[in-house]
Amino acid sequence: MVLLIGVAGCGGEPAPPTVTSTPPAFPSIIEPPLRTAYSATVQTVVDVRTVRLSDGEEVRVKGLAAPDACWTDASTTFARTMLLEKPVERTPDGEPVVSLRLADGTDYGLLAVEMGMARNENPDDRAMREAEASATSKRLGQWGPPCVGPSATAPPAPTAPAASTPAAPQAPKPVTGCSVAYVVTHTWPGGFRTDVTLRNTGAAEINGWTLQWTFAGGQTVSEMWNATPKQTGGDISATAVPYNVAIPAGESLLLGFTASGTSTTPRTFALNGHACSLA
Repeated sequence: MVLLIGVAGCGGEPAPPTVTSTPPAFPSIIEPPLRTAYSATVQTVVDVRTVRLSDGEEVRVKGLAAPDACWTDASTTFARTMLLEKPVERTPDGEPVVSLRLADGTDYGLLAVEMGMARNENPDDRAMREAEASATSKRLGQWGPPCVGPSATAPPAPTAPAASTPAAPQAPKPVTGCSVAYVVTHTWPGGFRTDVTLRNTGAAEINGWTLQWTFAGGQTVSEMWNATPKQTGGDISATAVPYNVAIPAGESLLLGFTASGTSTTPRTFALNGHACSLA
């Protein structure tokens, strides 16, 4: 007689799985915290590319070269207008060199280069290169007078004095002309940002200027750069600031503003009372 004994795992039925009341433990994976942009307020403007934030840290704006001596005061005034006591979004690009975005999402560094307030120091940044090329071609900010003189022209040939000459006729009055390119660059619910390029199409330099237009939809200018704003109802006046009082013949300058309301393009513009054409 052979006695057969079934042994689990030895040719018999498999043993039932072990049942426990606690789940098995797995090693936890801890993700490192992501470095994200955060908001701050600009407390001090040192120059066009250096600011001190509300957390006490002094940072430098990415891509902006040190200000040129010729344009230092003007670029610092621009930076104060755009940044001082304003909220900005700071991105961690290798502190203390950072990018700053304005409340409407505008990249401050790119705007400063585009308006000729600073030079680009990053040749690998395509957007910054294009912004600098645009400012150079339009002779804006430090790319125009007085930092860069107007194109030289040959002096008139001298004439021999006559023994007695009649009184010369009065010179004709200089031709006055202007054109305006009005471009809405950003919109958001309840507001918009606009660039206005003003060009002197006349034959003489404009020394001291005020550009006027009218909003028909209840829009209100909240801030303006490269000009001093004044608003009465829907009537807007943008007046020269000390560093751009003169506009040489054939030259242009860029001013801009943010406003509340729905963006619409004004139908007419006037410079010192003279109607401008739309570019």
